[in-house]
Amino acid sequence: MNFISFEFLFLLLALLGALAIFKHPLIRKWVLLLASCVFYAWWDWRFLGLLAAVVLLGYYVSRFMLATHDSKKRSALLWFSVTSHLAILGFFKYSNFFLDTFNWAVSPLGWRVGALDVILPIGISFYTFEALSYVIDVYKGTAKPANSLLDYAVFITFFPRLVAGPIMRAKGFLPQLERGILLNFDNFFEGIQLFLRGMLKKVVVADNLVVAVSQVYNAPSVFSPLSVWMAVFAYSVQILYDFWGYTDMARGIGRMLGFDLPLNFNLPYTSQSITEFWSRWHISLSSWFRDYIFFPLERRRFKWLGKTGNMLVVFLLSGLWHGANWNFIFWGGMHGVYLVVERAFDWAKPVQHPWTSYKAWLRSVLVFILLTITWVPFRSPDWNTTLLIFKKLLFVDMQYSIEWYYGWALFGVPLVIVGGWFARRFEWRWPIFQIQKTYTLAFILLEILIIFFFAPVKSSPFIYFQF
Repeated sequence: MNFISFEFLFLLLALLGALAIFKHPLIRKWVLLLASCVFYAWWDWRFLGLLAAVVLLGYYVSRFMLATHDSKKRSALLWFSVTSHLAILGFFKYSNFFLDTFNWAVSPLGWRVGALDVILPIGISFYTFEALSYVIDVYKGTAKPANSLLDYAVFITFFPRLVAGPIMRAKGFLPQLERGILLNFDNFFEGIQLFLRGMLKKVVVADNLVVAVSQVYNAPSVFSPLSVWMAVFAYSVQILYDFWGYTDMARGIGRMLGFDLPLNFNLPYTSQSITEFWSRWHISLSSWFRDYIFFPLERRRFKWLGKTGNMLVVFLLSGLWHGANWNFIFWGGMHGVYLVVERAFDWAKPVQHPWTSYKAWLRSVLVFILLTITWVPFRSPDWNTTLLIFKKLLFVDMQYSIEWYYGWALFGVPLVIVGGWFARRFEWRWPIFQIQKTYTLAFILLEILIIFFFAPVKSSPFIYFQF
């Protein structure tokens, strides 16, 4: 069920109506859980069984851990939970990838293993990571366990962030759930503003850039290098505003229900280094890999890898998390190499007096161009397309060079990027208006009119739904 659909609107209105009728905290939790299950089952009802298995596994293993004081048993239960969650994720998301890789490796011997008929459950990467963080935090004692199976089920299945994040920790969500679902006008009005802000980013910016991106990436060989450059820059903005738009909509829905979801993007294309970029892009995922992969590698058994090796491992795994494809692994590896180089040459330090120095602006421009080029393997459907687009970008392949320039890409992309840089320079943020202000309703009406007049006839699926 897409946020931008009449089905979702009916579900949200039904949920808000039910919560307004039923005041008891326990009943409200059951209503919220039911709405989350309906939301998830809309894609494929069979996914509910998998989601239930993940919920039961995480909850009961954590309860067993708390019930024993034997450190060896606790450790064994932790590893059982981690292994089981990763096995579920690995089977549904990576089984055919590993089989394809195996077939490629043994093809000279004439061997071949058939592919499995496996459907990728939507959002499995996100809710698996949330379940893993819960069990690990309960084991370490850094998070209070859920009071009941119902509370834990609501935490894992909370529908605004179920299929594409932001990834949330139990210590950030469960205390809010224990406080209760706060349904009031202030929360609702603030949530509406966040939701409209996300919708603007998604349907007005991201969806209008899909035309340029899809046309070129589907047949890059027929377009000129300059046209390919246009599409590559367009995708850089499309993926940001697509995912950022989803996050704002998720945060807006959460706010309507009285929950604060974490900020996931903070003007990432204004970064002056790749290191800074990863502190501003998909913040919830970056912090997850930092806390649960990088820090344990630094502290324990793999110190022999060194910080450089650990960084490469983390970003190769990050690429694999994004998709079962060598293109994603290559993309993650590129970012790992960038960070290693920045560390080696001490390039991650920000410029003094940022945004009043030409060096800061120049570094930000160069980092943005590098990030844009690095998105190529992420977006390309296969390795051959990646190589072909790189040839076009280097002006090596000049055959069949159709000149085609799309207006939204030519004018929208520079406007969005430069606007982000100036927002960072003057520390401007999109405000949340109060209903008492005379211009508030006029501004909201303006947002709705912009969406109505500039949104494409058909909205494209959110990019991160595939992960």
